[in-house]
Amino acid sequence: MPVTWYVVDAEDPATVQRIRGAWKSAPIENLEVLEMILDAAKAQVIAYAPEFPTDNAYPPRYVLAQLMQARTLWTAGQVIDGGGSTGEGDFVYTPRPMDKTIRTLIRPEDGKPDVG
Repeated sequence: MPVTWYVVDAEDPATVQRIRGAWKSAPIENLEVLEMILDAAKAQVIAYAPEFPTDNAYPPRYVLAQLMQARTLWTAGQVIDGGGSTGEGDFVYTPRPMDKTIRTLIRPEDGKPDVG
């Protein structure tokens, strides 16, 4: 089964259900904002990918990276203090643009030493 990018379309409830199934707290109350977040995450994944096939036969991990990056972007937009962090007391999280976990999904490390 081919994997497709996450999108939301008000005219297609299946797209909203798909994102809700993968991301329980997705901001579906504003589909326009959610679509912008998903589109930005997709663009970042494509830009970071070492090569992007022209036939759209991209690895499914790229779609997972899109979903993870969309969550990160949403969290970054929800910061509550001027320092860019969210949370309370000892439980504070500072979101990053694209963390190492997401980058490794897009460009897996092969474990071979880098001899240069």
